[in-house]
Amino acid sequence: MDSPTLFAAVLDHVRGGSFLLRPEVPYTAARRYLPGTNVLETTFTTAGGTVRVTDALTLPDTTSLAPGRELVRRIEGMAGNVPMLWSVQPRFGYGAHPPHLACRAGVPVATCGVEAVAVCAWYAGQPQCTADSVTARFRADSGTRALIALPYAHQEPLVLPTRAECEARLDHTAATWQKWADNRTYTGPWREAVLRSALTLKLLVFAPSGAVAAAATCSLPESVGGERNWDYRFSWIRDSAFTLDAFLKLGCAPEATSYLWWLMHASQLTHPRLHVLYRLDGGTRAPEHTLPLAGYRSSSPVRVGNAAADQLQLDTYGELMQTAWLYTTADHRLDADIARRLTEIADFICTVWQEPDAGFWEVRSAPNISRSPR
Repeated sequence: MDSPTLFAAVLDHVRGGSFLLRPEVPYTAARRYLPGTNVLETTFTTAGGTVRVTDALTLPDTTSLAPGRELVRRIEGMAGNVPMLWSVQPRFGYGAHPPHLACRAGVPVATCGVEAVAVCAWYAGQPQCTADSVTARFRADSGTRALIALPYAHQEPLVLPTRAECEARLDHTAATWQKWADNRTYTGPWREAVLRSALTLKLLVFAPSGAVAAAATCSLPESVGGERNWDYRFSWIRDSAFTLDAFLKLGCAPEATSYLWWLMHASQLTHPRLHVLYRLDGGTRAPEHTLPLAGYRSSSPVRVGNAAADQLQLDTYGELMQTAWLYTTADHRLDADIARRLTEIADFICTVWQEPDAGFWEVRSAPNISRSPR
């Protein structure tokens, strides 16, 4: 989730890299998530027909050797016929590195260092390769189905899947999301909106560690043309109480437990002092620097990393304590080691609570000392 981008046209449509898929004639588009899933459905309507595109970052199954990371796009002709265009323009490392394109077993593969992405297409036209892109055109007739898949490898063998495997994983992904959504326990008002929020929150979980990112976005501006463009792909201690509370109330006990134990593991590395934010792997270094990209609608600078990691924000100690309290009041237990560490954190904050800090707005200015005793 916090790796350098492959497609970042949202931050620079020229240099960022993109995966374009659209009709070649005028169209209107309607989008939705399939109910109870994080699978996106887009319907293109033209004068000559209608096309439905289903997109998903697939979840692995147990029936085949699956890529660790894979985007699958299914294109279905629903009515009439529609001329379609697609173009994959990968740009590694936030657009800094052009790809090396070559064919492996007849499949276009873009590589850069230890990164590789394949462009697998079935009934989606004849791909044409240039020095830095793969492009094709085809006609989506009523009743036809095309498929484009992008398996990705990082320091590992690149798996070239079959069409049947990609189709099966796309269906499996939708079914898995639906099963997860069906198991949410919330029955109050606005259930559909709450469920959609729960699905979004679930997407922010970094599965290898259990960390929860504040957002999946990097350098999108608070206001168009503004300079407050931050990288939020980190886990903030301040968010932990809200996140854990939401997980518990939604019946997401495994996610809540994984997140709490990740918090305790990450904070152990700096114990008893807490950092404002931690990387998703539990690390504390998040050096901030700018990228030579135009920015969203020319909103620059484009930043990666977050200098707030070096701030002192004393409220985080209270939020970590509240997170542990919420966990235990939901009938979960903490072991003796965790309890001892929380006690030591409480003792520590008693000695430093009057130090100047940056406040919870993370303003990039001198620490302030205006604080009343509590």
